[in-house]
Amino acid sequence: MLSGAVSMAEVSHPRGTMTAMRGRPGGSTQRLGPYSLLWRLATTAVVVTTVCLGTWVGDDEWWPFAPMSQYAFSVQNNGVINSLTMDALTTDGEVVRVPLSKEMIGIERAEIEGQAPRIIRTPELLQDIAVLHHRRLPHETPYATIWLRNTSTSIPTGDATVHTLATWQVRDPLDPQPSGLPGGRGSR
Repeated sequence: MLSGAVSMAEVSHPRGTMTAMRGRPGGSTQRLGPYSLLWRLATTAVVVTTVCLGTWVGDDEWWPFAPMSQYAFSVQNNGVINSLTMDALTTDGEVVRVPLSKEMIGIERAEIEGQAPRIIRTPELLQDIAVLHHRRLPHETPYATIWLRNTSTSIPTGDATVHTLATWQVRDPLDPQPSGLPGGRGSR
């Protein structure tokens, strides 16, 4: 029960008062019983604990309790912004940006960012990027080499530095086959 000048019956809403929406006769309010209060507190504690653990020690597999790293973050005025990109050398000798999107090769940039540590450890996973490119964009020149790169941009100066994190020479660029690694995206 609310104390003071405001009661549940006085809280307005477009569909009526809170008590009217809850179907309480006469607009009276009631306290939650001990079991109702207990299960609400327990549920809240479990959700908050799971979200915190997911943020501190989890990874993308814990979704929806995964780390909150996919959300916006702030950068100091004298800081650096890091951005992952993927480039490829085509069989014609041209360096192109790999179009990371569902519409183009079928993988979003966020998926690459989430798998970056795995790709750095196992560059052979980049073979599957060549396979997806070949299957989804057969009219484009095939990839011969693929690089996963990080561009660090200094906010005060605007200077950008590119670091290559992983390199892969595509096996049979004219007809690339999947890497065969677990979790590879190009498997048939």
